[in-house]
Amino acid sequence: MKTDYLVIGCGASAMAFVDTMLIETDATFVIVDTRDAPGGHWNDAYPFVRLHQPSRYYGVLSRPLGRDRINEFGPNAGFFELASGIEVLAYFHALMDEVFLPSGRVNWRPLSEWRDEDGVIVNLMTGKKESPEVARAIVDGRRIGTEIPLTYGRRFEVADDLACIPPNDLPRQAARYSNFAVIGGGKTAMDTVLWLLHHNVDPGSITWVRPRDSWLLNRRISQPGIEFFNDMIGAVARQMEILAETPDLDSFAKEMEAEGFWLRIDKDNWPDMMHQAVTSEAEVNALSRVENVIRMGHVQRADPGRLILEKGEVSLPADTLVIDCAASAAASNIDDRDPVFSPGRINLQMIRMTQPTFSAAVIAHLEATVKDEELKRRATGVTPMIDTVADWVDRRLTTSLNEVAWGEIEGMSDWLAACRLNASAHALSELDPSDDAKMAVLARLSAATPRARENMRRLVS
Repeated sequence: MKTDYLVIGCGASAMAFVDTMLIETDATFVIVDTRDAPGGHWNDAYPFVRLHQPSRYYGVLSRPLGRDRINEFGPNAGFFELASGIEVLAYFHALMDEVFLPSGRVNWRPLSEWRDEDGVIVNLMTGKKESPEVARAIVDGRRIGTEIPLTYGRRFEVADDLACIPPNDLPRQAARYSNFAVIGGGKTAMDTVLWLLHHNVDPGSITWVRPRDSWLLNRRISQPGIEFFNDMIGAVARQMEILAETPDLDSFAKEMEAEGFWLRIDKDNWPDMMHQAVTSEAEVNALSRVENVIRMGHVQRADPGRLILEKGEVSLPADTLVIDCAASAAASNIDDRDPVFSPGRINLQMIRMTQPTFSAAVIAHLEATVKDEELKRRATGVTPMIDTVADWVDRRLTTSLNEVAWGEIEGMSDWLAACRLNASAHALSELDPSDDAKMAVLARLSAATPRARENMRRLVS
């Protein structure tokens, strides 16, 4: 078996990389994944999951996701649509069936495992081993792999006679119970609480174990398109102005909240977590209706009628369904700084903070068009997943430095302007240069960015 690129994993990042390479090169690919279908973790996602950010700039370069419409009702009303997990999975399945395989340049190996130690592909059904000849590079699409409730290793004990489920099972089991305990403080837990509230569960019937409170990103500032220019580009300009002047991280967080860019569920508790979870003000208002919030550390054991935590225990009503949302999407990637490009290997890391598919497409474009290895390395500083405000500032600095390097690459500005995965491009491409007010926003952004970079270096040093 001969191929130009061996791609490990067939999740969103890997597919975004291959899609761009199919457009810009004549290379061949073998894609290996232990799952039986493309789409990575979306195959195991809970049924009510949706994208956090607009469908308009998620997926791959060659085809749109969704219908590019504004939601007219619900907590996302007035904003661009958020694809459901089912829609995202169908999108990636269709991409394989309608683009990758018909190209004749993709050899798809599901239910197979790549073993780095001996350089073989193992078919998990038959045990057959193959040693591919890889002409250019091994592409590791597992670097941003996320924990999800259905498949992660549970970190607390559960009594045999207690109903404790992942959110995947909630729609099938919820009607049997009158009370609910949600374990976890991240986006999955928020989605689960919102699902319960949407289905008319009394907030007083919900116990929410939140070991840490989190800063949340206001979805309003992530909207693409010229109609949201001031919300998105204006917000970036203001963020850079704040970053240029802020004396410390707490002051920065306070300013971001005061501007409405960051949100929190409980105004009486200062968050110590920032995972860049995206939500709306309407969703935050709904979540704040749950008052029985437990902040006693992580759950150690769940028994009928009680939870044992690091700092004590709490009682639960007898008729309580426990929903385990404690998997951490960020856990495996936070400290991963392995470079994107090294001899014979490409690691699909994020190079714009929390934008995995855009990052993978940019990496592919650099691989296809840039021969200067040092420039490729400078253009791909790694922005791992984040856990704190300090991490956020660090990744924002690296993103900004990457953008400087992109400006040195011939043709890169035009490519970025046309890239559907580039959130800001949607607004900038429709900008009328005679619009003085909007041009003034860009001038503010340009003026603040160099000063912000210098202060960010100080803040994270």
